[in-house]
Amino acid sequence: MASSWVKHLLSICILMLMTSFSTHAEETSGGIVIEVTDAKTNRPLKNASVSLSLEQNDEIKRATNELGNATFTDILTGLYQLSVNSDGYVSAIESNIRVSPNKVTTYQVRLIPTDDIEVVSVFGNNRSYQTEGAVSNSYMNREQLRSAVGGGSDILRALDGMPGLTSTGEFASFTVRGRGPRDNLIYVDNMPFDKVVHFDASIGELEDVGGGGRFSIFAPNLIAGAEFSPGGWNAAYGGKSGSLLQLNVAEGKSSPTASLRVDIAGVEVGYEGPSGIHKDTTVLFNARQLDFGRLFDIIGENDIGTPVLTDVILKTVTQIDDNNKLSFLALYTPEDYDRDIENVLESEEFQDVAITSATQDSALYGLTWASFIGEKSEVSTNVYYRTSDKLSVEGEAYPDLVPPETPIEDIPVREGLLTLSEVEEEFGLRLDFQYFNDWGTFTSGVELSRIDLSFGQTLTEDWLQFIYSVDDFRPDPTQRYIVLTPDEMNAAYDVDTTRAALFADQLFELDAWSFNIGVRYEYDELSDQHMYSPRVGANWLFSDDLRFSANAGVYYQAPRFLDQTFALAGEPLQYEKITHVSLGGNYDFADNWNVLGEFYYQDLSDLVVGDTRNENALTNAGTGEGYGFDAVLTRYLLAGWTLNATYSYNNGTRDDNDGVGEYDADFNRPHVITLGAQWDINEHWKVGARWKYLTGNPTDSYTIYSDVLAPNEPLRFSQEYFGRNDLRNDNFHQLNVRVDYQNNIGPVLVIAFVDIVNLLGTSSNGIADFNPRTGSIEVEEGEAVPIIGLKFETSW
Repeated sequence: MASSWVKHLLSICILMLMTSFSTHAEETSGGIVIEVTDAKTNRPLKNASVSLSLEQNDEIKRATNELGNATFTDILTGLYQLSVNSDGYVSAIESNIRVSPNKVTTYQVRLIPTDDIEVVSVFGNNRSYQTEGAVSNSYMNREQLRSAVGGGSDILRALDGMPGLTSTGEFASFTVRGRGPRDNLIYVDNMPFDKVVHFDASIGELEDVGGGGRFSIFAPNLIAGAEFSPGGWNAAYGGKSGSLLQLNVAEGKSSPTASLRVDIAGVEVGYEGPSGIHKDTTVLFNARQLDFGRLFDIIGENDIGTPVLTDVILKTVTQIDDNNKLSFLALYTPEDYDRDIENVLESEEFQDVAITSATQDSALYGLTWASFIGEKSEVSTNVYYRTSDKLSVEGEAYPDLVPPETPIEDIPVREGLLTLSEVEEEFGLRLDFQYFNDWGTFTSGVELSRIDLSFGQTLTEDWLQFIYSVDDFRPDPTQRYIVLTPDEMNAAYDVDTTRAALFADQLFELDAWSFNIGVRYEYDELSDQHMYSPRVGANWLFSDDLRFSANAGVYYQAPRFLDQTFALAGEPLQYEKITHVSLGGNYDFADNWNVLGEFYYQDLSDLVVGDTRNENALTNAGTGEGYGFDAVLTRYLLAGWTLNATYSYNNGTRDDNDGVGEYDADFNRPHVITLGAQWDINEHWKVGARWKYLTGNPTDSYTIYSDVLAPNEPLRFSQEYFGRNDLRNDNFHQLNVRVDYQNNIGPVLVIAFVDIVNLLGTSSNGIADFNPRTGSIEVEEGEAVPIIGLKFETSW
C-alpha cells in the first residue's frame, strides 16, 4: 500500500517540475497594501515610511495615508523585504513578503511605541519589546501557519515550536506544560469555541477518548494569526487554565480571489474579496469535505473506519466608517464516523472488534462590532450563538466465534449496546473596553452566556469488559473482568444554566518598567460558585536587547459538561482552581537571533477525579502541582533561512486523595526537544523539516489473566491495571518534512505541497494494545502519513 501514496507523491513532484520549467513571455505584476497600526492603541499610523525591495532592485517607497495604508500597485511579483519606520516607534523589518500576480494582497504591520526606550528595529514577529505579558507569549502569522512543517492542512498541527507546547502529530490537539488537551482555552475572533477539533471521541478506546480529537476545523490559510500563551495571561480570559489560544479568522481583501484545492482526502473551494453587494464589505468563504477513508486505504490502515468531515466557513467585514467595523462569522462543521464489520475483519487477530458510529453537528454564528471612541478609547462587542449535537453509538462483533469463511452477514454482532447523546446550545455576549490613561492602559469587560444542556447515556444490556482497573467495582474480587450494567451506566443530565464574568485590568508604564494589576470575577449558576481571580504581572526592559517578565494569578477551570453527567450522587462538580507563577527572560542577539526562557510553577486543587469504567463517581477531591522550564531559540528569516529549537522540562504530579498517594500526571513528559528549519529557496520553492524527541507518557502497570470466563464459554483473557501512572511508555522521536512549491500558469497560481508526517514511521504514543481473544500485547507501530495538496488560485 505504501507504493500507492508514493505514486501520488511522484505525480505532485512531476507537476512541480513541469511548472517550474514553464516560461512566460512577459513578467507578471501585482500589488500589495501595507496596513500600519499602533500596536498599543490599534489606531492607524499616518505618514509612516514603508519601503519594499526585491532582490537587487531599488527600493520602492510609500507613506501611509490617514487610514494607515501604503498602497503599491503594478509591481513585479516575487518575494520582497519590507521595512516600516515612524517617529516614536520601533522600526519593523520583514522578509519574504509575497506579491502575487493579478492580485492586491494586504499585509498588516503593528509598530511598537518606543517611549523612552531606544530600540533600532524589530525583525519578523519578534515581540520582545512589548511592555506587557509573559515573554513566552507567541504569535504565528498566516504564512507561517500555512507552510508549517507537519501542519498539512490543519491549523493546530502547525503550532509546533511554541513554548511549552507538545504535539505528537497523531492527534490535532496539543498539550501544554503537562496539562491535558481539553484544558486549553480557545477563542475564535474573540468568541469562546471549544469545538475546533473533529473526531473528539467520547466513547471507545481510552487512547481516543483522552486524545482530544484528530483534525481541526480550520485549514491554516484561513487563520490570519494565532496568539498563544502557555500561562500567565491577564484577567480578560478565563474558564480554562492550560493555555490560551486566540485564532483570528482572515478577512476578505480588495482583490477577488477564487481557489480550488484537492488532496488525497478530498476537495476544498474558497473565495475572498469584495462582497459585490456593498462597496465597503469584504467576504471570505471556504468549504471543504475530507473523506479520510481514502487516505487510510492508501496507507493500508483499512481497520480504522471511515471518518468524513465537512467545514463551511463564512466571514464578512463591513467598514461602516473610519471608527466602526462590523464583522460576521459563521462556522458549520458537521462530521461523521463509521466503523463496521468489514473494518473489524481487517483488524489483525481481531484486535479491535468495536462497531462504532458517531455524528456531530457543530456551529458558531457571531457578530463583532469594533469601535474607536475618540483618541483614547476602544469598545468591542461580540454576540454569538453556539450549538453542538453529538451522538455516539458503540457495539461489538464476535468474528472469532465463527469459522473464517463465514459470510459477513452471519457474523454475530451486538449493535448499539452503548449510546451517548450530547447536546449543547449557548447564547453569549462579550464586551471589551479599553482606555488609554495617564498611567498606561485600562481594560475592562463582561461576559454573559446562557447554556442549555442535554446529555444522556444508555446501555441496553449487560456488557462484559476485559480491560479494567483494580478500583473498578466487581461483586466478587476474584472475578477477572467487569460487567457494565444499565443500572450503573445509564445517566441523564438536562439543565439550563447561566455564566457571568466581569474583569478589569490596569497597565502601569514607568520608563523601562510596566506593571499589570487585574482581577476577574466569575459566577456559575450550576455550581453556585462566586470566584475571584487576581492577576498581576511585571515587565522590565533591562536593555535594548533584554527583557524580563514575572506573572502570577489564579485561574478557575469549569468541569466538562460530560463530566457533570457522571458526578457522584448527581452533585454538581465545582470549578478546578489553579494558581500560576512564572518568571522569564527574552534576549535578542546578532540582529536576527532570539532566545527566551521561562520558569513556572502551578498549584492545582479541586481537580475532578474518580473516573471508573462502570460507576458514576466523579468528585473534586484531586490535588496536584506542576513546575518546569521552557526555552526557545529562534533565528528569524534572513537570507531565506528560519531556524527554531525548543526544550521543555515538566514535572507534574496528581493526588486523588483516595489513599494511593501521588502519581505522575497523565500528560506529563519530563523532556521535550524539537528542532525545526525552513529554507525559502526562491519565490517558487520552500523546504522544511522538524524533528522532535519526547519522553514517553505515563502508563499503569498491569496483570494479564487467562481463561477468565466460566467453563464452556469462549476463551477470553483479561488485563487488570493495578498501578497508577507508575510506568512510562518508551521515549520516541519523529521526523516531519515538507516541500512547498508555487508558480503561475497563465492567470492561475498553482500551489502544491507535500507534507510527510512521521517520515521514519516511528511509534508516536508507545501505547500497548491488549487483545482479549489472544492475551497478546501489541505496541502500535508508527506510520508515515503523507499529506499531499494541490491548490489552484486565480485573481481578477
